Amino acid sequence: MPKKIFSIYAVTPGSIWADLYAHGRTVVVEAIDGTHAICTTLTNSHEVQRVIDLPREITRSNPRDMRGTTHRISLDRFRPIHKGFEFVTATGAHLSSQLTTR
Repeated sequence: MPKKIFSIYAVTPGSIWADLYAHGRTVVVEAIDGTHAICTTLTNSHEVQRVIDLPREITRSNPRDMRGTTHRISLDRFRPIHKGFEFVTATGAHLSSQLTTR
């Protein structure tokens, strides 16, 4: 039976986490709801932001800017695994109101 990897940081409202799967994406935890965290996206992944910044004629796609959107994320993902989140800081609550405009 494989051992489970635990995070050494507590998932608390106001803490900021970096997505290890979508590199460059960061989220701020707004609240804890049972086994899930209610999070707001602060930054897009590097790939999504690169496509958003290109002229529309070049990309021929319509990437979605995810900054400011709210998601429910399982607390099990807040640990250093392939599709998990890495702790950034515990004092980022003030950033959610200053999201970059679209």
